[in-house]
Amino acid sequence: MATNGNARIGRRALIGGAAAGVGAVLVGTAAEQASAAGSRSAGVVGAVGAGRAAGTSAASGISWPAVQAQLAAVNPHVTKPISGVVTNKYTTGMLLGNGDLGVVVGDSSATQQTFAFGKSDFWGDDRKSTSPLSWQNSILPIGKLTVAASGASAASSGYSMTTDLAGAAVTTVLALSNATVTMKSWTADNDSVLITQLSSKSGSSSVTLAATVTLPVDKAYPSGSGSINGTQLWLTRQNNSSGNGNVSLQATAASATQLVGAKFTKTSGTKTSSQTSATGTFTLAGGATATLVTVFRSHAQDVSDPTTAPTPTQLRDQAVSAAAAVDASWVSSAAGTHAAFWQDFWTQSNVVVGDSQLEAYYFNAQYVLGSATRSGAPTAPSLWAQWLTNDTPNWGGRYFLNYNEEALYYGAFSSNHADLSEPYRRVIYNEVPWQRNTTHGAGYQGTAFQRSMTPFHLYEKQPATAPVASTKDYTKLPADQKSNATFAALPLIWHWEYTRDTAYLQTQLYPLLKELDAFWRDFAVWDGKRWVFEHSSAHEGGDDTNPNLDLGFARKVVNTLLETSAILGVDANMQSTWQSFLAKLSAYPTGTYNGVTVFYTAEVINNPSLPDKFEPGNQPINMEGVIFPGEQCSIGGDANLLQYAINSLTQMNSWGVTSGGNSNNGFPKEFTIAARAGWPADDLVDKFKASIAYLWRAGNDTDFQGGGGIETSGSIETLNSMLMQSEGGAIRVFPCWPTSQDASFTLLAKGAFLVNSAVSGGTVASVGITSQAGGNATLVLPWTGGTATVTADGTSVPVTVSGGRATFATTAGTTYKVTP
Repeated sequence: MATNGNARIGRRALIGGAAAGVGAVLVGTAAEQASAAGSRSAGVVGAVGAGRAAGTSAASGISWPAVQAQLAAVNPHVTKPISGVVTNKYTTGMLLGNGDLGVVVGDSSATQQTFAFGKSDFWGDDRKSTSPLSWQNSILPIGKLTVAASGASAASSGYSMTTDLAGAAVTTVLALSNATVTMKSWTADNDSVLITQLSSKSGSSSVTLAATVTLPVDKAYPSGSGSINGTQLWLTRQNNSSGNGNVSLQATAASATQLVGAKFTKTSGTKTSSQTSATGTFTLAGGATATLVTVFRSHAQDVSDPTTAPTPTQLRDQAVSAAAAVDASWVSSAAGTHAAFWQDFWTQSNVVVGDSQLEAYYFNAQYVLGSATRSGAPTAPSLWAQWLTNDTPNWGGRYFLNYNEEALYYGAFSSNHADLSEPYRRVIYNEVPWQRNTTHGAGYQGTAFQRSMTPFHLYEKQPATAPVASTKDYTKLPADQKSNATFAALPLIWHWEYTRDTAYLQTQLYPLLKELDAFWRDFAVWDGKRWVFEHSSAHEGGDDTNPNLDLGFARKVVNTLLETSAILGVDANMQSTWQSFLAKLSAYPTGTYNGVTVFYTAEVINNPSLPDKFEPGNQPINMEGVIFPGEQCSIGGDANLLQYAINSLTQMNSWGVTSGGNSNNGFPKEFTIAARAGWPADDLVDKFKASIAYLWRAGNDTDFQGGGGIETSGSIETLNSMLMQSEGGAIRVFPCWPTSQDASFTLLAKGAFLVNSAVSGGTVASVGITSQAGGNATLVLPWTGGTATVTADGTSVPVTVSGGRATFATTAGTTYKVTP
């Protein structure tokens, strides 16, 4: 199979223009596929939500001007060049992206600005890396663009960089000794294009600017750069798949940079140059403006695919042609589409908590999520998304399925951004045939998954299903951690739980759940009294018995099957089998620590690097199966399990502010677990804020932990879970929020209910619930007295109130108001 990264972006979606015509995997939901098809047939996508009022969102009721004010208060802003931009980890540079194209903005000099480029489908082999953390197959950068004030010196003050979260743009002010140059940069949402609009302060002297495109330093990859007709600068790069049996993906990328409505006065390089950079110079007079556009074209396919792939020269010419067609009208139209996309993004949900630190983390994490992934993008974002600054990204930027890749989406669904997980869902569903065959080859039914992987299989023909080997050999399974496959499936399950898309459930999720269940029940061993999971691993590198992860995740799969099989009206004969398995599955491993009962990581630990069952200071994987993301117990659930969780959190003291696992991989985990378990709210706010501060980078206002990258955005779910939870079939508002702190929210609950509420002076006056898919809604009453009235458009709706809960039938598209 082949696909092309030349992308067009529809409403809240980035659609691969050529992909659908050449056999790319475009799984998605029915609605997503229809959106993609419509965008492809239309060719050029119009502005998102054209004609929509600039004030309140009709879908969510959220005020756009109010959200803009919130975002403006937490925009990343610096007054000196950012340090540490070039890294093999999560950059400190400011970030731009449309889910496919990623741009890192930042430079160590105050007289220039650099833009580093990455593309979601440009992967290869980093075998030239000397980093001990490198991986053979890796996502790779494309190159960079630097705009420099030639021969100018910096003024003593006036330099700044700001990310406008509401408008998804980075503005750089170069304060020079005789001029002030402002650059506003953003990535288009209707094509893979970087736009940089330059202006010079009126009254300033003319300034000569040099735009230089540069290839990465590593020369292991076929590449080239140059200029064409004195009007455009170009780069081409291929991965090193040729002659390397370890790389099954053939990837090529190209870019073309030019001025809109003007020409460079001088360029270096020729059309056939193989040099590593090319430069174009131009003059910006005082009060004048100019626009630089960089257009990207890429292609990826299986190396054995007989399809003729475009050559680097052909891709370059495509980019050159597309750049030449860009004029002021195109830029204006793209700006409208861009503004509308982000207005739509920011008004899908909202929180107001009256705390600048919490909101700074929350909205910048949401910005990372919305920039890193889009429906229809060629593939899912890497560990570092597409924000790459050198050829040796740690861990190859690969997809780690033992939490990193999933954690990006922890808060996406409750934030009403289920569509953003589409590329990830496509990667996981597409991967199943390969992982199934490995599982079958080890003698087990169903599907288990390896720990980390690349998107290469997206571009290969899926293999036929292999038979199950006659003898079981657990050492031949894809990984030591048997929880990986279900971990990978959690965002897929959440997509169903939050959207209630029955077509998606029937055609995609349910068949995968059956395979996961088949593996768990075949992998389990009967010890005469209970089902036991042997030869699994809690942490990496172990041979453990009954990890908390495995026990919780297996329960998640089976419980979801019990619900969904009834909804679909299938597998009635399996209900008793599943119920029996749950009844006889081993209990979560617990033990005594400092006189209280705590959750153990596993019942038996056989891991030389982690000899203890209980791990103070480490990340809380001893509760990932039972509390979150396994979601087998939460506020209102089993009192004993909740107490064990509180005990465990207390004794572990893992709050992301000390060295060790709690600040290395724990940030997206520990606080949501605490919120779901009902940790004292005032203290949780303080602890969460302390960790945010400990891991904070002022360059782009993100949190960084040593064990990973963009998954720190996963603690979006912490704040969402403090304001609303929807576990166990019931909606709870402000379940873990300080009674003394006013707040309001609009968030998506499981069952496809968009919920809004506010607490003021410790009192909740009402709860609004918009039903997106129909069905019964149950609200745990947030007031005393045990009464509730439900209305829709002023008309009373029948409601049953019992045990402090109000339950009522809903119709899709209707908004209900619940009051005492």
